[in-house]
Amino acid sequence: MPDTPEGPDTPEAPDAPIERGPEPMSVDAGALKALAHPLRVQMYDLLADRGPATASQLGEQVGESSGTTSYHLRLLAKHGFIEEDPERGNRRDRWWRVCPGGFTLEASQVSDDPGARADLRLAAGELWRTYARQIEQWFRSAELWGDPWTDASVSNLMRVQATPEDMRAIREDVMVVLQRHAERLRDREPPSGSVRVAMQFHLFPLEHPDDNPPSE
Repeated sequence: MPDTPEGPDTPEAPDAPIERGPEPMSVDAGALKALAHPLRVQMYDLLADRGPATASQLGEQVGESSGTTSYHLRLLAKHGFIEEDPERGNRRDRWWRVCPGGFTLEASQVSDDPGARADLRLAAGELWRTYARQIEQWFRSAELWGDPWTDASVSNLMRVQATPEDMRAIREDVMVVLQRHAERLRDREPPSGSVRVAMQFHLFPLEHPDDNPPSE
């Protein structure tokens, strides 16, 4: 099965020097407002999951006209989430792709702006629903993929006592490992037998904040 019990970390591959790719874009309030739309999040995820596409192709996938998807694509591009693919298309047939490096959503950047906080909840909610759909789809279809794929997958859960500082240290270490492998795989010619793969990482407290008041 594509899961593992609670236990020690799996040994990591040895570190290898690589050329660092673009850093994730830090989303400000204006960009966050542009992202906070279910259709725009859906189109961004489709481009990230399936690769470059045109407005017409995305329209077919989301059930909207190419005029509607073109408008939303231009807005995403204006705020730095996506860009035109220079290796494809022309003036009449524009192809779009996600910008290298992706983006990050930091709640602390909008904590003083009630409107931005609402946009963050909407955008983050749509993204989390996408993550959940991906996980559910995998578990529903895992047995159809065969042993090589199920043996290579993992869904691991560990519970520890941690402070915010501990969590930040874990986050940074894991992101370095994920980024190293993402850079190694991203720009190569896809080998025979490869498919698009999602690397998800979640780290969050379990209790309700009211049950754990800050220490004096």
